[in-house]
Amino acid sequence: MPGPKYKFPDPKTCKLKDRAVLCTAERILAIYNQSTGKDAKRISKSVKAWFATEAKKAGWAGGHFLPEIQSGHGAGCVLFISPHQVDVSVNVTNATLVLVAEDE
Repeated sequence: MPGPKYKFPDPKTCKLKDRAVLCTAERILAIYNQSTGKDAKRISKSVKAWFATEAKKAGWAGGHFLPEIQSGHGAGCVLFISPHQVDVSVNVTNATLVLVAEDE
């Protein structure tokens, strides 16, 4: 009986205020194995390369793989969210243009 179908994380479903999210090693491996038909057990260089490529395709600004403190094995990947829209207020004076980002 096949396990659950995993979707690659989508930056559009994340809140912009979060700025970054963690995709755990278990989830990365499940997505990798499901997508490639392989049976990886650890976050290897090839898994990292595949995940990083897929993250760019999905629209993530970037990612950073983290080791687990005790074992040193891959704990997961922090994915960084690209700003979709920046709201600013514009105040024009005689000599200065001031742009101020709105609070989230």
